[in-house]
Amino acid sequence: MKKTLIIPAAFFLFFTGCVNTTQNIDKEIKEVQIENTILKKYQISKDALVKCNNSYYFYEPVNDGISIYELDKNYNIKNARKINKLIDVTKMKSDGKYLYLLGYDQIKNSPVLVKLDSNLNIKEMKYFGHEYDIPKDMIITDKKPLVILIHYKNGANLEICENTKCKFYKEKYNTLPKFINKFNGGYLITGSIQHPKEDLLILFVKNGKIVWSKVYDFGMEDSPYEVEIKGNKAVIKVISQDYMGAEKYITIEIDKNGNIINKKKDLEFKQLPTRFRT
Repeated sequence: MKKTLIIPAAFFLFFTGCVNTTQNIDKEIKEVQIENTILKKYQISKDALVKCNNSYYFYEPVNDGISIYELDKNYNIKNARKINKLIDVTKMKSDGKYLYLLGYDQIKNSPVLVKLDSNLNIKEMKYFGHEYDIPKDMIITDKKPLVILIHYKNGANLEICENTKCKFYKEKYNTLPKFINKFNGGYLITGSIQHPKEDLLILFVKNGKIVWSKVYDFGMEDSPYEVEIKGNKAVIKVISQDYMGAEKYITIEIDKNGNIINKKKDLEFKQLPTRFRT
């Protein structure tokens, strides 16, 4: 009598899941390798490189403006567009169809958002916010750019602009936002305050209101340099500096209410004793 091997459905799903996970990891590794190749070849930062519609793009400042380049399958430049405006670029992002270039126009003293198609044709160029507002970060949500600005009026405060329509948020202290991330049905704003020294600030904004805000002090000056969202938690990397110039790098993990649930010290650079300084 021939025996039939029965494979449980759970095992099949587990095996399929493992294969898919491996494929995803391999794809991510390949993407990183490609990005590193481009970064090295053109001597640009990771923030200047974007993928859109299966092509890679990057920007760089040039005389009297900013240039954006499209690369071919061999990562050579195949198309370029120069924007003849003195723009300090903050971020370039993509929604998969369009490119969005966020920056500060030095002549008009205003934030500007440039929208380009994948052939580098300019579709829109919009100025928004107030004069001397400084753009800090941008994400693309629901096919729309969402921008955070520092608005200077009676101190520094936060503005969130959706499709260049801005809403002002007043905080107790001078607020210096740096990153915006989608988080828990709203937005996590990470930056610093100045009162009188610089401490880490974390805000959660939802439905046009600040739901909660947290301030953390790890040293003399605390500033975030990387934020990663993991479900209902956020991992924030902070550089902290004391009054002698010594630096330490800290990683904290917060829950959905902004409470620290994990903290670890990374690198630390201590100030040299006075007798060794030049």
